[in-house]
Amino acid sequence: MTKANKKETIERLVIKIPKDLADYLRKTFPHGKRSKFLAECIKNYKNKREIEDMEEKLRFASKKRQ
Repeated sequence: MTKANKKETIERLVIKIPKDLADYLRKTFPHGKRSKFLAECIKNYKNKREIEDMEEKLRFASKKRQ
């Protein structure tokens, strides 16, 4: 089954952020776009962390080889 055919389920999430940030989020991103924005931010963060972890493992491995 390809990713295009696979239907991903949607999960409702409650987050607690300061009121001024919540107001800015509501003003900047219309209804329906907020979830997409937050999901993209989380995906970017996850990708960045995976890259950092991989770099750390490579650094450790290169130190072992010396």
